Amino acid sequence: MEKKLLLVVVVLMVVALAGSAVLALAPMGPPTAGLKTGQLRAGAEYSYSNADFKVDWSGGEEYTAKDVKLNMIFANIGYGLTDDWEALVRLGAANAKGEYYEDEDVISGDSKFAFGLGTKYTFLKQENINWGALFQITWLKSEFTDSGTYDDTTWEETFKLDAIGIEIAVGPTWKVAEGLSIYGGPFFNFINGSVDDDYSETDSPTDSWSADVKQKSIFGGYVGAQLDLSQNASVFAEFQFTGAGETFATGVGWKF
Repeated sequence: MEKKLLLVVVVLMVVALAGSAVLALAPMGPPTAGLKTGQLRAGAEYSYSNADFKVDWSGGEEYTAKDVKLNMIFANIGYGLTDDWEALVRLGAANAKGEYYEDEDVISGDSKFAFGLGTKYTFLKQENINWGALFQITWLKSEFTDSGTYDDTTWEETFKLDAIGIEIAVGPTWKVAEGLSIYGGPFFNFINGSVDDDYSETDSPTDSWSADVKQKSIFGGYVGAQLDLSQNASVFAEFQFTGAGETFATGVGWKF
């Protein structure tokens, strides 16, 4: 009865925190460790995010970049440090799409290298519910270049996004049936990044601007499910809820 009540409390926290305006970058998966000591897991993951960013240009002007879309794809390797503690390395690519400025042209960034590190720890084990916490950090880049000609003048403009995302989550992994688990919980999310804008014309020096990019709130919540395909293979899917948008993530992994 107590563990069911605790699970209800966490679900209510997820719903409440879903009203916060944040953007989570990378897949999180269950907040509990899933590897034995010395065990390896290889996997592939994908996430799609659509939310708002807080943008502060170097000139002092601040605005909200709406409906920024992020696509991220990773290959990853997990390792069991102990039966209750695992570590993760991600390598992949990411791209971003959004407005350069309010109501102006949409910028579609090229995919650039992205990578991440993470860890999970199970701190409480019960009959069908384990409780854990995770920490992960993700680095990503995206770049867009546009050019043209007017009045015999050739111009070129390049935008570069460089961002770091950090997630800290806590919650349960609940085994609801053989081979099927539901997980989730509240999380803290921090994003710190920059956008650089370089503009040049024929026979003219390059003009440069920069802006700081941050989340609109540090709170969020997520829920997902994991299905065991075999003794060593599993697949998961999850939603990270926000007031300004959402993230969908999925992935598959093999233990060996």
